[in-house]
Amino acid sequence: MLAVEETTTEERTKNKVKVIEKIYRFLQQARAKEVVVYGGAGSGKSYTVAQFLIIDKLLSQRNKYLLIARKYNPSLRLTSYRLVLDVLNKLNVPYLEHKVDQTIELPRRNVIFFRGIDEPEKIKSAEFNYIWMEEATEFEYNDYLQLKLRLRRATETKNQMYLTYNSLDGWTKKQFYDRVDSDVEVLHTWYVDNPFLDEEYVQTLEKLIEQDEAFYRIYALGEYAEIKNKIYSNYTITNEVPTAFDEIIYGLDFGYNNPTACLRIGLKDGNIYILDELYERYKTNQELIEMLRDFVTEPNAPIYCDSAEPQRIQELIQAGYYAMPSDKSVKDGIDFIKRHKIYISENCANTIKEIESYKWREDKEGNLLEEPVKFMDHTMDALRYAVYTHMYHAGTKIFDKQEWGVF
Repeated sequence: MLAVEETTTEERTKNKVKVIEKIYRFLQQARAKEVVVYGGAGSGKSYTVAQFLIIDKLLSQRNKYLLIARKYNPSLRLTSYRLVLDVLNKLNVPYLEHKVDQTIELPRRNVIFFRGIDEPEKIKSAEFNYIWMEEATEFEYNDYLQLKLRLRRATETKNQMYLTYNSLDGWTKKQFYDRVDSDVEVLHTWYVDNPFLDEEYVQTLEKLIEQDEAFYRIYALGEYAEIKNKIYSNYTITNEVPTAFDEIIYGLDFGYNNPTACLRIGLKDGNIYILDELYERYKTNQELIEMLRDFVTEPNAPIYCDSAEPQRIQELIQAGYYAMPSDKSVKDGIDFIKRHKIYISENCANTIKEIESYKWREDKEGNLLEEPVKFMDHTMDALRYAVYTHMYHAGTKIFDKQEWGVF
């Protein structure tokens, strides 16, 4: 059991935490059994809820159990788990990780559990004081009902459930927006609430109005809307993939303020298997090169990159990677991918999120355009770069060998 002086943790957290005031104060004042924070992208709702639960619900109390739940267990380590560790490290709070059990032990006998609802046997007999459903729109309504049953651990304080999500149309709208419940408190958020958001991302959100009304309402304004005209329907989310593949390839979409996305893709019998993802913001090319050393497990596998970044591709080549430019044809690439079955590993949380909202643009009259909405599409670009370039152009020359120095 982790031991620490009781005053130490409180002193660490005082006057050292930058928080989004609107969200944090709402959470502090909420007394309902269910507390909902929903809205647009970039509002800081997830990070603020993590701060609040750690500081106000765990470090300020003792012997509490917090469950952080996602739809798929494999995605937890790359999303919510990393988020919590970031908060703990910035607060300089001592903690003890139990990676096999997916728990983090905190001072005062408090424990954070990380679980996916896809492994119900790990939570069906467990009891918690607090439950946080992160990305709640990923879940089914029955998942939500099952989690509520676990909110029953004996306590001298009130057990509470917290839900965070973007305002996509679905069961969360019916449950928390269309109806009034005295034991539910709801807060709407949008990017304007977050004073720490970088200006480039603010401009990206504001320009969504020029691309797609539904995306602008959901991700900028934080209003409920339905995403129609989705591009891909030929995919399955799975935790079962073949043990061997005909080929392994990689797709890489460069970014910095926007995420850099790299996908590890297996090809077998004409099917596409998205096995793993790297999804990081604010990484220089040198930092990316170092991260790829662990991510690229097949040294001779091709990495198909955004051809608009020749200098970055050259640096990857000089570092020993089999990197090359891709064919960036959008419509042709999408049409080609749609002719194949796609299987996405459950650990690829960002790929799942992006493919489920990847849609065609519409003009002001509602007519479909032959181009996707350019927002939250980084893994989709990486997928297209790799699959279309490798499979469609197999055996053909699509770039100058001498210019790129690949062979």
